[in-house]
Amino acid sequence: MRLWLDLHQNWAIKQLVLLLVSALVLGLVFPMTGLDQYLIAPYFDADNQQFSLKHDWFLESVLHTGLKYGLIVVAFSTLVAAFIGSINVSLKVHHQRLLWVFMLMLISTTLISLLKHSSMHACPNDLIQYGGNLPYLQLFDALPVGAEAGKCFPGGHASGGFALMAFYFAFRDVKPQFAKSLLLLSLSLGFVMGWAQMMRGEHFLSHNLWSAWVVWAICLICQPLLFILTLNKNLNIKKAKR
Repeated sequence: MRLWLDLHQNWAIKQLVLLLVSALVLGLVFPMTGLDQYLIAPYFDADNQQFSLKHDWFLESVLHTGLKYGLIVVAFSTLVAAFIGSINVSLKVHHQRLLWVFMLMLISTTLISLLKHSSMHACPNDLIQYGGNLPYLQLFDALPVGAEAGKCFPGGHASGGFALMAFYFAFRDVKPQFAKSLLLLSLSLGFVMGWAQMMRGEHFLSHNLWSAWVVWAICLICQPLLFILTLNKNLNIKKAKR
């Protein structure tokens, strides 16, 4: 850990500062501005008290179900590539990094799922103001007595796209262009998946942005583990050459 901090101290400090600042912005902007409600308003049919695109075929079957299973395939393909890398010369140099990426994709999406299912906050289409029966809560509000927990925060679906962020953290020092491309893909995919859920009344924008924040934080916290894995591998290679 100490050696990792010595080598990456400035970068790690910048990441921590950005994390803290973004958390402060998210925690203040959305509750104070009503931005969530403003952005989701075009998709709510006030006359019929429902989100008319909730069962839209493209949003539901392609951007929700299709992308979810597509990203599961990506995650397990990464695991397979990691195992192949343990015996294949061309992939062996990235074996530990690919394994770390799979672990981080699994950990981040699982943690977000656990947070979501223990959350008091409801999905938009379950809120009283949108035809549901649950109260709207600000980020730090307490659940009213007798009210049912909403179990909808942070955004679970978008986390699948944001989980690809792990590729950036794993390869930023050895393949910077590849890492930046995967970071852009991750943010774009997570945003598209999250916005599709907004259109269906399943999440607010803040739900999805907090999802990205959690993935980002987990990747940063677990970054030293990648350094330890790659360091041990390099030491073993040097011993084998002696």
